[in-house]
Amino acid sequence: MLFTILKATQDMHDVLIFGASRGLGLCLAKACILRGEKVAAMVRAESDTAALSELGVSLITGDAFSVDDCIAAIQQAGASKVISVLGGKNAAGQRIDALGNLNVIEALEAAAPQIRFLLGTSLGCGDQWDSLAEGAQRMLGEAIKAKNQAEQRLEQSTLAWMIARPAGLSHQPATGQYRVLAGRDDAGNYLPRADVASAMLEIFAEDERLHKAWTILGPVDPA
Repeated sequence: MLFTILKATQDMHDVLIFGASRGLGLCLAKACILRGEKVAAMVRAESDTAALSELGVSLITGDAFSVDDCIAAIQQAGASKVISVLGGKNAAGQRIDALGNLNVIEALEAAAPQIRFLLGTSLGCGDQWDSLAEGAQRMLGEAIKAKNQAEQRLEQSTLAWMIARPAGLSHQPATGQYRVLAGRDDAGNYLPRADVASAMLEIFAEDERLHKAWTILGPVDPA
């Protein structure tokens, strides 16, 4: 089992993030650090961790395709909250959206079933599939199928879970404008990753959002 602590601290962490080395996960790490939280991240040995190291994130090497690595990371981090935004494929074409997130869920059940868990998936998951345009279904179908496996497994668990389904992500600077809905509409289907990170942390902080899936959308165009 591959497990090495790259930046050791004796402190327990506030949050452990799976999928933090780039994109939305990195934005989440930045947002948590700005809130004064102690952050740990599980990263693959070959990942570029320069940005996380600069932020002061505690790095734990491991592979989400290994449930043992996920368990070890949870135990090492000692975090009170866990977020997973795992997505994409490995070199062999396996989707981490499915097996990786399933392993995180299993690891939490085994090692820390009492802590709060937020799973980031995508607009179009669950009962939203039929409302996606045909082109979006063709483009996103494989990824959404994988993410749905993780959502369904999580909903069957006894964990303190929440699901966030963000719309399309952009690299634009944060605007501070976003909407968190129980369903979805046809407006605001793209927004900056930094705004999605803020929305996810808002969801995570509220007890009334437990055991539900939440859609994150951009603001409605006044025009």
